[in-house]
Amino acid sequence: MPQDRFVDPTGAELVCRILVDEGVTHVFGNPGTTEIPFVRALARRDDIEYVLGLQEATVVAMADGLARLSGRPAFVSLHAAAGLGNGIGALTNAAAAHVPMVVTAGQQDQRHLLSGPVLAGDLAGLAEPTVKWAHEVRTRAEVGPSLRRAFRLALSPPTGPVFLSLPMNLLDERGPRAPERTPASLRGAAPVEELTGLLARTPAHEIALVYGDEVARSAADEGVALAEALRAPVWGASWPSANPFPTTHALWRGYLPPTASGIHETLSDRRLVLVLGARAFLAYFPYAPGPVTDADTRVVQISAEPDDAGRTTPVELALHGDLRATIARLSTALTDRPCSADEPAPAGPEAAAEQAGSDGPLDARSVAHTLAATLPDDAVVLDEAPVTTDDLRQALRLRRPNRYQWVAGGLGWAMPAAVGAALAAAGEGKRVLCVVGDGSALYSPQALWTAARHRLPITYVVVNNREYRVLKDNWQIHAPGDHDYLALDLDHPRIDFVALARSMGVEARSVTNGEELRRALLDSHRREGPFLVEVRLVTQRARP
Repeated sequence: MPQDRFVDPTGAELVCRILVDEGVTHVFGNPGTTEIPFVRALARRDDIEYVLGLQEATVVAMADGLARLSGRPAFVSLHAAAGLGNGIGALTNAAAAHVPMVVTAGQQDQRHLLSGPVLAGDLAGLAEPTVKWAHEVRTRAEVGPSLRRAFRLALSPPTGPVFLSLPMNLLDERGPRAPERTPASLRGAAPVEELTGLLARTPAHEIALVYGDEVARSAADEGVALAEALRAPVWGASWPSANPFPTTHALWRGYLPPTASGIHETLSDRRLVLVLGARAFLAYFPYAPGPVTDADTRVVQISAEPDDAGRTTPVELALHGDLRATIARLSTALTDRPCSADEPAPAGPEAAAEQAGSDGPLDARSVAHTLAATLPDDAVVLDEAPVTTDDLRQALRLRRPNRYQWVAGGLGWAMPAAVGAALAAAGEGKRVLCVVGDGSALYSPQALWTAARHRLPITYVVVNNREYRVLKDNWQIHAPGDHDYLALDLDHPRIDFVALARSMGVEARSVTNGEELRRALLDSHRREGPFLVEVRLVTQRARP
């Protein structure tokens, strides 16, 4: 039970009290000795659930999934220098996707830091490149203010992870009670008069709307209203972490390509590009000098991030303010916008023909369409299977934004992130579909154990082509015709994903044709707990 609020709390008890006050319901962790005071304090409470992960990168990615779906900062507890080091790769994903989370790691007792005890180190320095703020708490009096500041910064635009190092002795020491919570104040709406005039002078067929991840997570309804007011088509960012717009909507046009030339070609017939959010034009591979828009294309950007405007293309007008408030103000100003005869609401792309349930061998396209055709209403999709991503994005018919989540960078994110997503949706009856490649699945299969432990409603689909296919495709771009691949095949020995899942407590099945896949998915979606489907793809030659 919670401790008496009128007794000076230990540092660990104080941390627990602040977590409850900040709305934290789950702590994601893998404990070590330096975290014992905190874990003991948690054990005496019934209002915070400790979610045990078996490796630290898995733990961070679980928190990432919860924060993306809940909109609240997630809390992570790692172990000293080694645990933080293991979690850094997952932290780079959270930083790239601007996921709000507070990450802590236990530091050795300050009284023997000078002697260099095992697993001590410069924890704040280790975390600093991947977070908004990194700090090692120095006194018991700093524990409360530091943690309050961490939560405030995680939610302040641009949102993202922050880090605190918590020395073990400060968690045992008694001291001041929790300071009052200071909510993060959102900026007001940016002025839109100049933009309103520009839009009023531009026909709808010459306007492109490009929505970044900020729209998906903070201004989804406002984004739809703006598009409908303008009757203008919407594209998602070139490297999205979420769908910012309903993919069933007639104005949706899909995601921009992740290359400068592809973006340029897509937007070449538009004379005004309105970007909502940041990082809309990220490139992947190969390098190209650009530009991403024509010289006579006018680009306007609205974002809460003042340093993003002009990062990849010149911006004529950059509006800095709260995205939701600014879009709402703009939509109101456009209420009386005239709609001429040559501005019909454009028809959206037809849903790709359903190719589900055939008896033939499985390829990427047929897998994607079967996944989409069997998806329960309002399910959440996490995608880390590059071989099926393009087809899956075209096939999915999602009625709401933020229902599709994509890895922001390094692999190993989706399987544990699905755990956090399922916890965020607990009680809502939503199924989580997690689609991973065989290479991606091997970075963090430990997540299956946690999914089984909590009986989470997750359908894991491992798209198994027994190779690093995306690297073979990129190899061909770099060296066309060279098929002397090194270290890109995963077939000797062959990995048994069904046995791997069962060893973690998750029932599993392997399928080789569309009808088997359809039946396995329908069976999985009816279950209460997790289930894994291994999809054995037909091996194809890498694209030239």
